[in-house]
Amino acid sequence: MKKVKLDFNKPHITYREKSGQTVVGATTAINKLAMPALPIWGFNTGRQSMYQTIPEAAKAEDINLKKLNKEDATSWAFSVGQQRKNSTLYAKRDRAAEVGTIAHAILQYRERGLEIDNSDINDNVWKLALKCVASHDQWFQGTQMKTVLIEKAFVSEEHHYGGTMDKLAEINGELTLIDYKTGKDIYDTNFIQLAAYTRLAIEQGFDVKHSIAVNMPKTKGNSFAIKSVPAESLFEAGYFKWFLSSVDAYYAEKQTKQFKDVI
Repeated sequence: MKKVKLDFNKPHITYREKSGQTVVGATTAINKLAMPALPIWGFNTGRQSMYQTIPEAAKAEDINLKKLNKEDATSWAFSVGQQRKNSTLYAKRDRAAEVGTIAHAILQYRERGLEIDNSDINDNVWKLALKCVASHDQWFQGTQMKTVLIEKAFVSEEHHYGGTMDKLAEINGELTLIDYKTGKDIYDTNFIQLAAYTRLAIEQGFDVKHSIAVNMPKTKGNSFAIKSVPAESLFEAGYFKWFLSSVDAYYAEKQTKQFKDVI
């Protein structure tokens, strides 16, 4: 089996309609929505790291904590966290992103008969990615799956957005859209994105019957999770409307920026 190296600096995909007009990507639009789980995770991770390193930070900056009142000490500790001088928050975030990218790549390349050369990938990150893949394979074991598309980009001419779906496959004879995530759980934003991709596939003429969100664990304590729903349920539940609101928010903000110097 041929081995290939991953390119972590792939260019951003630009989605265009047939007219050539650029449209927003589904992920970019969804990022306009409030995502409460992310700041909570960031706060807890940053707080834990900051509290553990306050003495070290105080020594480095020649600060005598005993001479600071409560308000000044709190303000100083906050500034340490803001400056990321002694925090691993962003390192942990980037590491998690790498695990997800690698796990997805392993699955995609395997379908093409390729193997990833992991010689330049951190060993711990590689092991976590393999754990994700193992969980995936365990769940799908015994399932009759025939891949139709992998990492295929489409554009909605009707709703003016684009997206790249992870996988479209026939599972036990029914056309199913699969979206892979790497995290702690499956959230509303995952269903919003799933609805966006499902709609893209339907607009291209694919008769999608089911949509699946797959969460692959990236760290100890996380578990493999999968939620499969009838495609029509995503629309009945309002997830696609929710997505369209994020598309509207993106274009509204873009329009506002054009008048920023005038208003």
